[in-house]
Amino acid sequence: MSLRFGVYGLVDKETAKKVESLEELDIVDKIYFEHSLAENLNVKGLSLDDMKGKIDFMMTVGGDGTLLKLLQNIDMPALGVNTGNVGFLTTTEVSEIKNALKRIDRDEYFLDKRMKLDVFLNGKKECECVNEMVVHSDKIAKLREIKLIYGDKMIDCFRADGVIISTPTGSTSYCLSSGGPIVNPKLDVYISVPIASFDLDAKPHVLPSDKPIEISLTERKCLMVMDGQKERVVGHEDTIKVKKSDSRAKFIRFEDDFYEKVKKKLVKR
Repeated sequence: MSLRFGVYGLVDKETAKKVESLEELDIVDKIYFEHSLAENLNVKGLSLDDMKGKIDFMMTVGGDGTLLKLLQNIDMPALGVNTGNVGFLTTTEVSEIKNALKRIDRDEYFLDKRMKLDVFLNGKKECECVNEMVVHSDKIAKLREIKLIYGDKMIDCFRADGVIISTPTGSTSYCLSSGGPIVNPKLDVYISVPIASFDLDAKPHVLPSDKPIEISLTERKCLMVMDGQKERVVGHEDTIKVKKSDSRAKFIRFEDDFYEKVKKKLVKR
């Protein structure tokens, strides 16, 4: 097997050179560098669209945010190489890249296919989210009244700084820090979590993903933030809808280690 893959990220020149040296491996046929990384190497770069049809998978070099940004824009397997602080979603470290590629070459891996969210604003698709879509007030410490409609039923109405609609993958991110549950990413469910709610009876919900969720704002402006990457200003005149995406986030994994990773990355000892 000869590996052909793309590389995406924005890292220092030393790390970029380590990635470029992977071309010297016998198992590597061709590496394509996305524009932002190619600049650090003074080589020709390609867009993600131009890489389609030329590669078998993408490699990201960076943190979880880099991987999330990539997965918003592609529908192919991704190997996350961590250079950030936590690296909960990434698969391997920079020092282990060569070993990871050898395992892929030997077919010693599996694809961890996870639910994504399609986010619509006024009927137009804005984004595919891997972690979460957040609606929160556009000013610090200003409450907003938020209604959650699941299918055709209103399931909650509360005053809060905002609300998170998360996938199980995102349950260990902003969702968790706001009081939401940890949910196994093998499940296809939504998790809705109020952010700093003034109403004591406002609680998180875990909901089947077979119906859409609509968020209704009764007044004033808010910000809609998708995977921490894309942002839109929204208000009471806007229709915000979230549904399960037809596409999946595809992570290249070597071990099925979700709960071990939770202990390793999130639990202080």
